Amino acid sequence: MMLNAHRAAACPSAHRRSSRATVQVLAAAPPHPVQQPVIHVIPNNGKDAGRAINGIPPVMGAHLMATGKAAPLSVSKGPGLDVTPHPFQYPGVEGDASIVLHFSKSGVAQGVVKAVVDAADAAIAAKGAFTLVLSGGSLLGMLSGLAELKKAPQWDKWHIFFVDERNVPHSSSDSTYKGAVSAFLGKVPIPAANVRAIQENLPVEQAATQYAGQLLSVPEAALPRRDSLPVFDLILLGMGPDGHVASLFPNRAATSAPASAGWVLPVTNSPKPPPERITMTLPVINAAKEVVLVASGEDKAEIVQRVLEVQSLPGALPAQLVRPSHGRLRWFLDVQSASQLDITNWDDAKAFPRSQ
Repeated sequence: MMLNAHRAAACPSAHRRSSRATVQVLAAAPPHPVQQPVIHVIPNNGKDAGRAINGIPPVMGAHLMATGKAAPLSVSKGPGLDVTPHPFQYPGVEGDASIVLHFSKSGVAQGVVKAVVDAADAAIAAKGAFTLVLSGGSLLGMLSGLAELKKAPQWDKWHIFFVDERNVPHSSSDSTYKGAVSAFLGKVPIPAANVRAIQENLPVEQAATQYAGQLLSVPEAALPRRDSLPVFDLILLGMGPDGHVASLFPNRAATSAPASAGWVLPVTNSPKPPPERITMTLPVINAAKEVVLVASGEDKAEIVQRVLEVQSLPGALPAQLVRPSHGRLRWFLDVQSASQLDITNWDDAKAFPRSQ
């Protein structure tokens, strides 16, 4: 009742009515006139049709907004015509992909070393050179077995590249190049000229351009091209807890860069320190003859499950966009990183891919 009394006091005309009438009047009086529906109503009963083409009224009832004004005309040219595509797109054709499950992290490391040696032998036999692209992080430690091989490969025919690199001095603890030297490069006789490291002390944009120049300088006999992209023999990738690969982070412009953007791009605002990096693009990664994506340990179980079983929006999980167009993709997992997967039910089309 106090609420009704307060409303009456706010309306001078209400003081001349009873309390009961006041409540009824205020409840029945809307603040604004109610607009009549105009759907399916032809203005002026179609009398304006003479001003339209082919006798069609210029405005139909369903084309009127709530204000009674004509809605803006559509400029669409038709479904899918002259539209701006989403910056991230899944490939239209599934590639050659498989999962290799190892019992332990050491088993994954042995599998990675074997994959590298096998790819090297095949490439050298086919074209006299082997191109290997490395990632940083824990993956580098798995390559220490390359320095302990009983049968030494033809090291002089190996060419080493980096899928991404931090824009730091080679002596920095953040340097992927330094990590690779510690893991195996400093222990095997690969010619120094065959190891393409980032040039130090350059602005990151120039560093990316310079590194792309290094790739272009490699003879096509060693690094063939397909559709203007380099075809590396083997690219090794790790994966971050957010699903990023190389320095291609979720929903970032570099992650959606087309082939025309170049082979190597600068990254100036990495969400993971240090902020400045260079990275190969997804088109370059997907042009490789083979990509091995490595994830081991319990801390990778959740992101492995999300990437392999959940259909996310394109770009939300960059690892889902790694799909070689003319090569093969292999996932190397251990029991811990694969612990949340439901592989036995993957053939159930109703259950996979999942939406969450």
